[in-house]
Amino acid sequence: MSPDGELLSELIKPAPVVRAGSRSYPILSMTMHQGLVDQQDKFKKRVASIDTSPYKVVARGQLVIGFPIDEGVLSFQDRYDRAIVSPAYEIWDLLDQTRVDRRYLERYLRSPRALAYYSAKLQGTTARRRSLPRDSFLGLQVPLPAYSEQKKIAQILELADAQRLKRLKAIGLFGELGQSIFLEMFGNPARNPCGWPMRKIGDLIESATYGTSVKAGAVGDLPMLRMNNITPAGEIDLTDLKYLKRSETRENYLIHHGDILFNRTNSPDLVGKTAIYRGTESLAYAGYLVRVRTDSSNNPEYLSAFLNSRYAKLVLRNMCKSIIGMANINAKELQEISIAEPPRDIQLEFARRIHELELLKLVQRRHLASLGSLFTSLQGRAFRGEL
Repeated sequence: MSPDGELLSELIKPAPVVRAGSRSYPILSMTMHQGLVDQQDKFKKRVASIDTSPYKVVARGQLVIGFPIDEGVLSFQDRYDRAIVSPAYEIWDLLDQTRVDRRYLERYLRSPRALAYYSAKLQGTTARRRSLPRDSFLGLQVPLPAYSEQKKIAQILELADAQRLKRLKAIGLFGELGQSIFLEMFGNPARNPCGWPMRKIGDLIESATYGTSVKAGAVGDLPMLRMNNITPAGEIDLTDLKYLKRSETRENYLIHHGDILFNRTNSPDLVGKTAIYRGTESLAYAGYLVRVRTDSSNNPEYLSAFLNSRYAKLVLRNMCKSIIGMANINAKELQEISIAEPPRDIQLEFARRIHELELLKLVQRRHLASLGSLFTSLQGRAFRGEL
């Protein structure tokens, strides 16, 4: 073993591809933070194709590599004796399970050091479709202490990471609480139990406009929001931004505090992602998004929560048209959706309660960021042999 460790090619090998065929197996999906999970737990429903015969069978103890790999989307399968995963995933076997603890190896393959290595070796031009050549992946150097030391490091990192995951789960529960408040105050939108006047979304808004078609880049003084910046949970994620020149961007391509962003095209399960912008700095937004701005009589928090309700998601899914393999809902169709119009004072009370919830989420996110920094530091020490 070299001072830097062993090559990954000396630790794993490609597993023989076994297709599901006509057999029935549990279906697993990959997550960034929790690795492989039951698909039902991730999506709350089945999203796999009806025909799972081409899906790959993964045995307990095998390594599954997803994408984007530079975000650590990989995991050992430890849930079932046999399960199936997307045909797009790669599956690997450990060469010698007596030398390598798979929990340790997974932690290292998802460590900041490994992620930086992947990022530097990726090929391609489209951010989330860039690929890592197999030779580059297998050329990763893995520090490999004694087996007992590997188990100790893995246990320490798992205990520390559990705190981060608990905080992350708490933040997710706040999102569910927001929908509970919505249902408590307005009832099921499918039934309009309070008997409020029924309108179209277009009646409640001032405008619904598409974003800019100008291609953003890594340099510029104006951040631009794209479809990936809207999360399925209905929030705006500012961690991966592209930029434009402010001097070359018109006002109608800017989003301001209180505006709503609607993702008009994506896969059928993600089209219609909606989030309200609560920041103070004006940002540009891309052409695949629609900026919705409510009129003076209606509150954006109410409309955003409506579009994130289960009822609205079902309506949107049924409205989707397929254009070149992508689901699509245009701004005109969005404005035709029926919606109850509660009195303004009730909408304002809802917005006040959501604001209080957002303040609590902000505290949780700060704690999560602090835990993340500590965990990153701990990983660095662990893989330098300093624990």
